Amino acid sequence: MNKKLKIGIVTDQLLAGGVQLGAIEQVKELNRLGHDAKLLILMRKKYSTDFSYLVRDIPYQFLSDSYPFIFRKTIKFPIFSFLSTLHLISPLLAPRVLKVNDYDVLISLGTTTCLTTQAIFRKHKTPYIAVIHDPIEYILEKAYYNTFLRYFFPLLTSIGRYFESSFVKDAAETVIISKVHYDYIKSHYGKSPKILGFGTKTLDKIPKERGENLLSFGRWQKEKNPDFLLKLAKKLPYVKLIIAGSWVDQTDLSKFKEKISTQQLDNRVFLIPYFDDKKLKALCKQALVFIHPHFEAFGLAALEAAGQGLPIIIPQKSGVTEIFVHGIHGFFPKKINVDTYKKYITRLFSSPKLAYKMGFDAWKKVAQESSWETNIMDLLEIINSALHLNDKPNILVLETGHALGVPLAGGDKLMEPMAMRLKDKYEFSIIVSAVGAKHWKDALLKKEMIILPKTKFDEKGKPVEVFLAYCIRMWQTFKILKARVNIRSRFRNIIYSSTNILPDILPAYFTKKKDVIWIARVHHLIPPPNKREGIFIVNTVSYIMQLLSLYMIRSRADLTLVLNYQLKKDLMKKGFLNEKLRVLGGGIEYKNIVNLAPKHKIKFQAVFLGRLHITKGIFDTIPIWKQVIDKIPNARLAIIGDGPSDIRKLLEERIRENGLQANIKLLGYLPYKDVYAIMKQADIFLFLDHEAGFGLAAAEAMACGLPVVGYDIGVLGTIYKKGVRSVPLGNVERFSKEIIMLLLNTSFRKKLAKEAKIEAEKHDWNITSDKFSHLLDKSVLNHE
Repeated sequence: MNKKLKIGIVTDQLLAGGVQLGAIEQVKELNRLGHDAKLLILMRKKYSTDFSYLVRDIPYQFLSDSYPFIFRKTIKFPIFSFLSTLHLISPLLAPRVLKVNDYDVLISLGTTTCLTTQAIFRKHKTPYIAVIHDPIEYILEKAYYNTFLRYFFPLLTSIGRYFESSFVKDAAETVIISKVHYDYIKSHYGKSPKILGFGTKTLDKIPKERGENLLSFGRWQKEKNPDFLLKLAKKLPYVKLIIAGSWVDQTDLSKFKEKISTQQLDNRVFLIPYFDDKKLKALCKQALVFIHPHFEAFGLAALEAAGQGLPIIIPQKSGVTEIFVHGIHGFFPKKINVDTYKKYITRLFSSPKLAYKMGFDAWKKVAQESSWETNIMDLLEIINSALHLNDKPNILVLETGHALGVPLAGGDKLMEPMAMRLKDKYEFSIIVSAVGAKHWKDALLKKEMIILPKTKFDEKGKPVEVFLAYCIRMWQTFKILKARVNIRSRFRNIIYSSTNILPDILPAYFTKKKDVIWIARVHHLIPPPNKREGIFIVNTVSYIMQLLSLYMIRSRADLTLVLNYQLKKDLMKKGFLNEKLRVLGGGIEYKNIVNLAPKHKIKFQAVFLGRLHITKGIFDTIPIWKQVIDKIPNARLAIIGDGPSDIRKLLEERIRENGLQANIKLLGYLPYKDVYAIMKQADIFLFLDHEAGFGLAAAEAMACGLPVVGYDIGVLGTIYKKGVRSVPLGNVERFSKEIIMLLLNTSFRKKLAKEAKIEAEKHDWNITSDKFSHLLDKSVLNHE
């Protein structure tokens, strides 16, 4: 994904150390590539050298400058050279300095720095990548084993692991700078870290002639074993040794200078406390070989020296040695031993051609594989992976409103066939109730299924129980969305609420974020309670829930999809913005329906297909068909579909009371192949819905070659313009007359049937899915 990112690279302090120099180069390179990168420095510390020159060409910010005055100064803890007061205070104060959406991602350099970026993540959900140079346990053993602190190692190690485990768990990605600590991180924290070393600048070409100095540079402290260099110098009386770089502790520097004088090495060992790129290039040109006296998890100075054409000598298994080959690019002693180092140095001084060839091969290797350009491309790949920017956008489908264990109506399955056609462009995660999950389970689509646990209120059917089931599902879905719609995938999440029923809407409303797209689907609007059939109190609660849903959709949804133009007009009257409304109907598997050939003969004059519910007009079938058989006694009606047991029993009772057992057959739920077979042999389809947005069953019937007779509720004549006959809602006498006319007028019925089939083809799922894909592309583009 080619997106300009706001990237903060976080380090604890500003000095000429490998970590800080690497961070500065990364900021430069990221900005050169068009990203908005800044160096974030936790604390401003005073050193004998002013290091502000390091950041003069990049954006940077000292976070401590924005802290309350009394917290701006940091105090180093006794003994712990890596820990100061601001390392512990910054997790409390830094989240107040940075704001939500200041950064798309933070790159946290070092264990102690990760404590602060974790705090920022927990407050603002800004993702961070934890770069661990050395785990706390390793630092303790290497730096403090010979101090009294070793007696407290069990306690200190436990504390260190606790905090490391916590910030590794929260990190979008964990990165180490070499393989050195890979097994430790994986075994202790259960996470496989990515490996990203450092980059460096390289010479365009290396000089043909070199000096004869020994060179060692970096950031110095007594733990880096500088005394070893003096021992080595004593063993090599003919060699001049240059030790360059800043010192963490000026006391250590003073003592080291005294040792140089005491050992009478003033004329051969020279300290250079400050150097820039130009000076480093000159130092490398005057040197024959780079040496380093301390094992390093990486060893940036060695990489820099190799980039300047020097062979390198550094302890075996230091991270940088993973790039090079012993004996080809330098020497990597198994032990830090003066005689071993002397042996390798003597060999190079006795053969300048070998030293030159090793340096040349090392320079060539670095130029090909370890430039800052290459390093940044690897870093961006890690960022893309951590933020899921390379992934397909993920559509989180909320389909939680199905309450009863009966077959789903057409409106409940609008997303599934579109998902099948969009699977190459998008990934799908489906949050669905247990009773409504079957059709998604059966769908031949790679998807993530999140099935809400079944409750004791599911499949009960009574209004109070349905309401309680809804309340539980809303809470379950909200918790899932809150955990999943997070900043790690902020550019790739699309929430799709399948219906305007509150369980699909409320969780989306409360978890909607600025950079998460929410697409809401509105099927139809229910009328006010006094104008709707059914129990008044139930209708009142349903209407109030609809008002809440519409408010939430209108307030926060990025796009609202409606099934017809009349519904769009109705929503605009309720305050919906025209630019956020789009008409997108349903669809049918047109070719599959047309090509299906019935295997068995079964003749009905008319078919009703739908859920057995009062709003589906199921009880209108009784007076309508009674009038039909007065004119056509043998006419038979097939009712296909299921519903609550009380509705079915009442319908059966009405059929018996009116003596229609021979003329109306309740077939229940049937597989769709059987449904289409019955419809293809029938004459008319009855569309009796009192409330509908699209009338999917009508489209399927039309594809089977059936003309449709139905109520005028904004579907027939608008969505389906031909092949239909509409009558006023509730006018059963007019309805029966239309049926009788079509059954008796064969030529007209066949004419309508032909028109119906042509009309149905316009609503093939391929056409609808293409429209939806276009709307998704536009929505994603607007958010990027």
